[in-house]
Amino acid sequence: MDGRWVGQMPVDAFFDRCVPATEEPLPDLSDNPFAKVPSDGAESSRYDPFIAAIQGWMPHLQAVNTSTKGDTVNNVKLKTDISIYNRVDGMAPPERTDFLRMELWMEFKANKDGMAFQDPCDDTEESRLLAIKEGSFTPATTAVIMARGQLAHYAGAQHSLQFRHFSFSIVVHGDHARFLLMAEFFWRFDHLSPKQRGHDVSIQPANLAAEVDARVRKHLGIKDKKIPLYKYEVPGLNGTGYAYGPRPPSQNRSLVSRCTRSSPMYWIPAKNVDGGTGSYGEPDEPDTDAQTSHEKAKKGPWSEPRVIYMKDTWRFLSDLPDVNVMAEHEIYQILHGHGTPNIPEHVAGGDVGGGRTQVQDLVDAPWLCLKPRISPYQHYRLVHRIVGRPLFKFECTKQLVTAVFDALRAHSYAFNSAKVLHRDISAGNIILTDEGRGLLIDWELAKLMDEAEGDLIARGRGNSYDLESFLHVLAWMMLRYVPASDSYDATDRGEDMAMFDQHSVREGQSDRGGRVKSYALGAGKYPSPTFQPKCETPLPKLLRKLRMPFKSLYGDPPTAEDRRKINVDKSKYDDTLDDLSREIRQYDRNVECLSSPTWFIDEMMQVLDGEGWPTSDAADLNLPIASGNETDRLMQIKNSQLQFTQSQ
Repeated sequence: MDGRWVGQMPVDAFFDRCVPATEEPLPDLSDNPFAKVPSDGAESSRYDPFIAAIQGWMPHLQAVNTSTKGDTVNNVKLKTDISIYNRVDGMAPPERTDFLRMELWMEFKANKDGMAFQDPCDDTEESRLLAIKEGSFTPATTAVIMARGQLAHYAGAQHSLQFRHFSFSIVVHGDHARFLLMAEFFWRFDHLSPKQRGHDVSIQPANLAAEVDARVRKHLGIKDKKIPLYKYEVPGLNGTGYAYGPRPPSQNRSLVSRCTRSSPMYWIPAKNVDGGTGSYGEPDEPDTDAQTSHEKAKKGPWSEPRVIYMKDTWRFLSDLPDVNVMAEHEIYQILHGHGTPNIPEHVAGGDVGGGRTQVQDLVDAPWLCLKPRISPYQHYRLVHRIVGRPLFKFECTKQLVTAVFDALRAHSYAFNSAKVLHRDISAGNIILTDEGRGLLIDWELAKLMDEAEGDLIARGRGNSYDLESFLHVLAWMMLRYVPASDSYDATDRGEDMAMFDQHSVREGQSDRGGRVKSYALGAGKYPSPTFQPKCETPLPKLLRKLRMPFKSLYGDPPTAEDRRKINVDKSKYDDTLDDLSREIRQYDRNVECLSSPTWFIDEMMQVLDGEGWPTSDAADLNLPIASGNETDRLMQIKNSQLQFTQSQ
């Protein structure tokens, strides 16, 4: 999170922008309620007096001392000092930290030396420039870095469990607090609407009739009746119906990522739309072969209840003028217009109202101590009618290869016909249909080639980048989920898997993928030769074949002198020149293979049409895998070995 904190914002600017005034004036402050809050002593001695001081300005909210009773989020126990909850008739507020229900949390720090932030001593330009030079707004000592990490962790926990666009929190360092301003804040905050407090109001409790609620749970396989259902607005289909389902299962840990959550939902059209639905939860008439195509088309793809796939994310917006980043549903429209196979049909989506980030709008404020470059993001929701299942649930290795083959065909068609490059090939972006075929999804990072070609070449993210990613998907799935021989243990699997997670962090730059994969491809040792499947399958041999072209990217290319040597009279060739000639011809063929997916498609089709595919080598989701320091140590050894091998 360092480099992404924005401050210090003047109090008046903060109130005007984030906490607008209420029509009701702040109650009389003739007696200072904060007088009884200790300014020294144990930190815990301040919690209850502070709560007593602020409670009078929050008639609709309840502050609770939650410093001793925590909440477990993402397997981590977290305790905020004070949590503030809505007052609900007939329901007492939680007595513990509850990130699912809290409206605001507070953290106290008795020692000012650990202040996460430090305002410049005054508001002058000279003071601000000094703060930038010395980094005094976000000091870099170990204690304050840990303090900021704690704050980010708490905020991330709240956002992972609630439907939010933003949230508020308060940190009190020592006696460093402007109590009168805090009274004004709590009074205003108490009177804010849910949307003004940061809640995503496009999601509401479902409140379905009992029979419809039961039907939704049946279709989604939800057996626990205590799991609440919600109603999700679908931009692009507003007014025609809603998606219903539970909270998406993924809990995002980061505040600065795209925060993508995906889950099956149940689509219910609104009443009296295109003929309506007889029972508001089941279609009037299911599609039958007897219905004409005209009748089906008239009903439309969203006219009947059905299970759908919903993706909720924050899409990137360019901060450059006159640059329009296409939304994912717009990319799908282009792909469908060119007849691209093996992608979801009937896609709808759009931007969620009130869901645009704001921090990037503050980077030019005159009061800002730091001038980070922060890209804007827009809350976005997309649905399509095919749910599918994850790639790691393949029923045999032939089905795994078939699904990746189908996705590669979709990628090839998009690249050659629609001039669209996917740019985000991963195991999570290929799904299996009920028929065991593959679909390529998640086109949100795709770009049109006429827009992106120069940029992609400059970054090395052209077609060969995506082709290599397909190779890594197959290798990763094999090493992670295909049962191996008894001699291949958890440590072997952990060592081989670690190279996919290795990355490097360079100061001032984005994280970069590690070099172990490139070393292995350049040395011809990809995937790991120690892996032997328990059931004989053509998959390892296929991977060794598909890896060959990438040696031209990561191995040493022929020199101009090498090419000159072979351009002599063939009668003068000796064995050395014969070997060199073969190496150069192979290098040139490899380069040509990477220019298009055609070679990869042909090779995969040939192997899929061949014999030797078992039917009993389904994915095993419980294979043991070593992790931690021992795997890191083994990775360092493997890295060194591959570098040595490549240098020979």
